[in-house]
Amino acid sequence: MSEPSADRVPAPPAVWVFGLATLIPFFVASGLFCYGPAGSQSGALLSLLAYSTAMVSYFGGVRTGLEIENPSPRWMVLGLSLLFPLAGFGLLVGELRFEPAWQLSGFLLVFLLQWVWDVSDHDGPAWRPRMRTLLTSGAAISLAFALEQALHM
Repeated sequence: MSEPSADRVPAPPAVWVFGLATLIPFFVASGLFCYGPAGSQSGALLSLLAYSTAMVSYFGGVRTGLEIENPSPRWMVLGLSLLFPLAGFGLLVGELRFEPAWQLSGFLLVFLLQWVWDVSDHDGPAWRPRMRTLLTSGAAISLAFALEQALHM
């Protein structure tokens, strides 16, 4: 079901510019991991995983920030939103136990879970779900390319 155009509130231009800019490290790190020189793969993978951790933490922080603006913040929402940064950290240090394909799959799952939560039960500006869809799509595409590469290592 499409929403009427009168109900569509555009995101401010600065939000679009900086939102799109946050995707650049995903594409650069994924591109280097998949198509760069063999010597750059390890660093590119670490960069992609570290940046994924940062962005998962950022999105969890946004959810937390929106929640603590409520007069009575909900414990469940705060707790769940703070689990995402912990999941990101666990996936980042997971290289000690997991193959890169598992780490990348985990980040894909975490980004998609955050996205489902943010677009189905969103707080904040009306444009936020559309922005989250765009940002999650960019992150997921980058991670999917890297995952395909990792599966063939």
